[in-house]
Amino acid sequence: MILTEEEKKMIGGDYGPGVQKCMKLLEQWGELFGAERMIRVNHVHVSTSFPTKAVIELSEGTNRVRTLSSLHAVYDPKYWREKFGVILKRLGGGYGTPDEGEFEKRMSLLRKLNFLPTFTCAPYCIGIFPKPGDVLCLTGSSGQVISNSLFGARAGRESVATCFAAAITGRTPLMGLLKKENRFAEVLVKIGTELDPTILNEADYGALGYYIGEVAGHKNVAIEGLPEDISFEYGRSLLSPLPVSGACVLCHIIGVSPEAHTLEEVLGKRKPDVITVDKKEISSSYEKLHNATDGREVDMVAIGCPHLTISEIGELASLLHGKKVNQNVRLVIGISRPSYVLAKDCGYADIIETAGAIVVNSCVGPLNPFVFLEEGANAGAATNSARAAHYIQRMSAGKTKTFYGDLRKCIKAAINGRWEE
Repeated sequence: MILTEEEKKMIGGDYGPGVQKCMKLLEQWGELFGAERMIRVNHVHVSTSFPTKAVIELSEGTNRVRTLSSLHAVYDPKYWREKFGVILKRLGGGYGTPDEGEFEKRMSLLRKLNFLPTFTCAPYCIGIFPKPGDVLCLTGSSGQVISNSLFGARAGRESVATCFAAAITGRTPLMGLLKKENRFAEVLVKIGTELDPTILNEADYGALGYYIGEVAGHKNVAIEGLPEDISFEYGRSLLSPLPVSGACVLCHIIGVSPEAHTLEEVLGKRKPDVITVDKKEISSSYEKLHNATDGREVDMVAIGCPHLTISEIGELASLLHGKKVNQNVRLVIGISRPSYVLAKDCGYADIIETAGAIVVNSCVGPLNPFVFLEEGANAGAATNSARAAHYIQRMSAGKTKTFYGDLRKCIKAAINGRWEE
């Protein structure tokens, strides 16, 4: 790999052992995938689950990160113990559950390195949004696919270790979706004649994305036939399931995505695989995402995977105004702390919390502590997020069944305690 003089100094140990280890890690990773050189990184977003020992080792000899760096949604053991009486011995998906002292030590180290304590899976919701062409190293596949597809930034699939190394060095190997020639569409999705996209809700878009992800696998996608005025929130509902039902983190929506003014632009004279999606394909996704028995009791409603935008928070407040969450239901809402402050000023937060909802900055899909409690066995969880439904089913090992539908149905279930079609 060709390195600049400064990069050679990094790998030679001139900037300390931590920078050296990070650069060696990135060099080996890049060489594995045939990268010829490094590229500067504009934004890094890192999981707070990165082990404390690794944070210490990979930052030894340096006192701050070399690029804008933020922190992913968090499981804070002290917060959950004090507010909800929840103490976990384990968290699903292989994530370690640190004790309170360990967690505070880790967060202190990350803050000293100048990681922003954003604690969100959606940094674009709090003012950290990329421009087209920016290079990103992001923990969290929803952030990757949304940044690539709606902002035209460049983000590949990353590990927590490679993201952390990019923060410490300000570099990442130039490979994969960071290279323009690798961003052309390989699968073309056409909207069928029976499907009217203008009447779809966010759950319908999520089901559509879930199906496309399954079919596309790891390939880049282009979608033709969606409204050019599709809202950011609906676009996000469509995109966020792609990396969980499949492994796609780039989806060009023709007429919407910055790199997709025309179909010809995203194909680049390539001949893609062509699939058509219609009502039956959306229905097939609903059958997978909604595996609970209709009419049965709902134990939990999870909203905010990814974390809610302020528009979604406002809609949620309007549905809960003057209502009360059923005493047997936990309504868990995922919102970043900065968004919560804005929601508080707008009056939305008071309405939501007065109704009895629990507002957290955790991941309410994959890392929702309530999913892993013993009392959650054989529970029923409702959500309007295809991504959350996927995670809840799998990370509870099938014990928690999911109800899947739009926000109105989910809030109605939270109030009545039962799912109704």
